[in-house]
Amino acid sequence: MGPRRPISESGITSPEGRALTVLRHRPPSPEEHPSSLSCGPRARARHHETEEDATQERRWRPQILALRTPSGPGIAFASPLGSSQAPSWSPGPLFSRPAAAPVLLFPGQGSQVVGMGRGLLGYPRVRELYAAARSVLGYDLLELSLHGPQEDLDRTEHCQPAVFVASLAAVEKLHHLQPAVIENCVAAAGFSVGEFAALVFAGAMEFSEGLYAVKIRAEAMQEASEAVPSGMLSVLGKPQSKFTFACLEAQEHCKSLGIENPVCEVSNYLFPDCRVISGHLEALQFLRQNSDKYHFRRTKLLPVSGGFHTRLMEPALEPLAQVLKAIDIKKPLVSVHSNVNGNRYMHPKHIRKLLVQQVVSPVKWEQTMHTIYERKKGTDFPKTFEVGPGQQLGTILKNCNLQAWKSYSHVDVLQAGQDPSLDPEESPQ
Repeated sequence: MGPRRPISESGITSPEGRALTVLRHRPPSPEEHPSSLSCGPRARARHHETEEDATQERRWRPQILALRTPSGPGIAFASPLGSSQAPSWSPGPLFSRPAAAPVLLFPGQGSQVVGMGRGLLGYPRVRELYAAARSVLGYDLLELSLHGPQEDLDRTEHCQPAVFVASLAAVEKLHHLQPAVIENCVAAAGFSVGEFAALVFAGAMEFSEGLYAVKIRAEAMQEASEAVPSGMLSVLGKPQSKFTFACLEAQEHCKSLGIENPVCEVSNYLFPDCRVISGHLEALQFLRQNSDKYHFRRTKLLPVSGGFHTRLMEPALEPLAQVLKAIDIKKPLVSVHSNVNGNRYMHPKHIRKLLVQQVVSPVKWEQTMHTIYERKKGTDFPKTFEVGPGQQLGTILKNCNLQAWKSYSHVDVLQAGQDPSLDPEESPQ
């Protein structure tokens, strides 16, 4: 994979090692009015950090990021803060959250498929996202996403950036078809690498810096996975399934084969009685062979290169921690829920800590869904939009909360044209 390039003060270097200068707070020209740019919700966020902020009215000012490479013109991206019509702050709750305000879900690794992005290219700014991605990554991500081959797209170092960019490009499509969804969105969550896309959407990171962090994360995880033969096993169990006991016995089996410090543990909590178990391949094979003993209804090895979200990924921690230190991270402007515990991120230091911890911790997606959709009986559920390739998160939501799933839609990234479920004349409450 070659040596990693040094990180500049802005957190980004070009493929040739030259610094990409990040210019912040550049005032928008009339042609760059924030209402024409998007990567996040506009000005529906209300927050304060001190009591003094809570007692003074404050109007959010639009902030534009310009990503400039040494060889080309600037590409401007809007922050989630919106135009001059943004409401000013007044004393009250941290968030004014309508019961039916939209929620966005961002998929993770494993959802990638050749052709993703084809259904997005006709929408404003999508090609510019892919052009910016090429500058950060050093290769043509759009070409790989559209034409593959699938085995190259499936490599961790490629699929994580591909899913990240496709998801934010899907946000552009959703913004074009239903701008009110973006403007009124109050919560977002992303599965594993999807959490980075959710944070960019929420204004906690800029697109280019978030993508660079994903690139470093993906390369480090690819390298760690190649050091030990490991994988991930999807398990559909029963109420009486004994996941922890099964993992312990699989570890003992590995020890009997001479494997030191074997790893076998739950790495994803998807929905009731459904888990993903990661670890040494010998442990996963043992579980498949003894599935009846542990009351597993169905098992399936996932097409990934390693035992993600376990201590097998410890070599990836330091590279990710270093790049996150170099990135300007802000407080999210909408609620973004952490994979580590299902709770909302509160401040930049919290984000840096948990994004690193997430690499070696189980993804608590089931717990996150309960946190987001918990509400009093009789209260309407929010409209939910899965933005990115695949509909796996919709399937999981259906098994976690059937009533919430009834308001679910998917933003298609494969087919051109309008999604049947996205009526531009229909606005969320």
